[in-house]
Amino acid sequence: MESSGNRWILLALCALVLGTLSDGSKVLVLFPHASEGHFAVMRTLVAELASRGHNVEVYTGHGLGESHDNVTETVTGEYPFWSELQKQAAPKGNLADLGRLPIENLRQSLAHVGARALDHFLTQEPLQKLLKRSYIEFDFDVVLVDYFYTEALLALGLIHQRPVVGIVSTDFGNYMDAVQEALVPAACSPINSELDLPQLGFSERLGNIRECISRRKQFAKDHYGAQEQLVIKHFKQRYSIAELQASQLSLLLLNSHVPLMTPRVSIQQIVPAGGLHIRGPKELPWNVRRFVEEARAGVVYVQLGNEQPCGELPKEKLEALFAFFSSRKEGIIWTCHDVKTLEGLPKNVMIQHAVPQIDILAHPRVKVFLTNGDLLNLQEGIVRNVPILGLPLFHHERRNMQLAVQLGVGLQLAENNVTSTSLTWAVDRLLLEPHFQLTIREVSLEFRDRPLGALASALFWVNYVVRHKGGAAVRTRGIGIPSCQLHLFDLFVFYAAVATLLVGLLGVLAFGGLYVWQKKNNAKFTKVN
Repeated sequence: MESSGNRWILLALCALVLGTLSDGSKVLVLFPHASEGHFAVMRTLVAELASRGHNVEVYTGHGLGESHDNVTETVTGEYPFWSELQKQAAPKGNLADLGRLPIENLRQSLAHVGARALDHFLTQEPLQKLLKRSYIEFDFDVVLVDYFYTEALLALGLIHQRPVVGIVSTDFGNYMDAVQEALVPAACSPINSELDLPQLGFSERLGNIRECISRRKQFAKDHYGAQEQLVIKHFKQRYSIAELQASQLSLLLLNSHVPLMTPRVSIQQIVPAGGLHIRGPKELPWNVRRFVEEARAGVVYVQLGNEQPCGELPKEKLEALFAFFSSRKEGIIWTCHDVKTLEGLPKNVMIQHAVPQIDILAHPRVKVFLTNGDLLNLQEGIVRNVPILGLPLFHHERRNMQLAVQLGVGLQLAENNVTSTSLTWAVDRLLLEPHFQLTIREVSLEFRDRPLGALASALFWVNYVVRHKGGAAVRTRGIGIPSCQLHLFDLFVFYAAVATLLVGLLGVLAFGGLYVWQKKNNAKFTKVN
């Protein structure tokens, strides 16, 4: 009897386990770019989906760097995005020249290079096999797409009738604003985030609409046209991007959240999930841990972006950094992708190709974060309570660092003011003035203060889309409508025309009545005489 009872218990446990596994959804993840910064967001989301029993199939230009039992990873050939962008936008210059371009020119170049990167991704043999799967073979419940010049991938969801969730990992070139403006009116949202205006008057709102419409038209001209050509080439269909966004984009996860974004009118389909890539700290690799623990004066962590190898920094900037490093008592951990090409490093510098940045920043001995001002770096520094010194290069990095300075969590040095003296001045201020540490803790609490954490919120809405077959209930019907309809211009023109007609009709009636009255008076006057 006891043996029979144990057998039934074992069978019940097996059924429970099998039932749990069968409830796991099948998720397709498409990440065309080679950017480590962007992929940090997707990597964390993939790991969490896998840990919750979902089966994930990943196609990426950048490896996960870790294995999971229920994750199938296919790494495609990397596309040299940044070098191609430089050739396109500043062929005779360097990355610094690219950062000085007007934002409109940079957007145009990003659109062209972004389309070429997606084309390169889709022409890889594993992707070609995926695209040729039949409707029955394409058994995914949801498609997750890195939404950065990849709108053509929405066609895959439309062809197989699967919901698509877009993840905007970055705010590069105001791409996040351009995407969001296609969904909600911008009259009450500040286009120019550099102007700290508590209220927007008539002239500001008028300027916002004018700039929003102009930027949206230019964005569609430069970007959507190239994406629509990719839809024709790879999916053998002819769809407009507006049509695809309206029918297939079930959810848009934005890697942003207050106070690191300006509060604005939004809709339920757009979910702010800033910091979703920031997980709990893990133990550091032994060599990094030993270096940090032996640095009695603390550590300055340096990460100046993945776009440019450290050895290709301008000579003056590199010399200033070396002089600054050698003058400090603190240890320096510097993340570079070309560790073998740098010579003459000071003895207090540990240079690494790839380190767990969010784990390093979590160590209490890390005192200052020297960064280019990328959005992900800004979020990580704030969550880990490490004051930030920004050396921004691009427009979006300058905008992020201006926000950090306004919030009181960091300092910024202009590109032409990166010297050993200025670096020493800025780092000493961050170390010695206590208000930076106090303020960053308050901002960190505000950034993390939400009903659900960033990752939990993102997962909830992804699961919502799966459970409710695309989440049609939260999908707005406003996606893809023309600007005149988005901002109600056609209605204003209609009502203005009606009002003009009524006023004109009343004017004609009044003039006619006055004319008849005067004619009668004149007739009476003539008879009397």
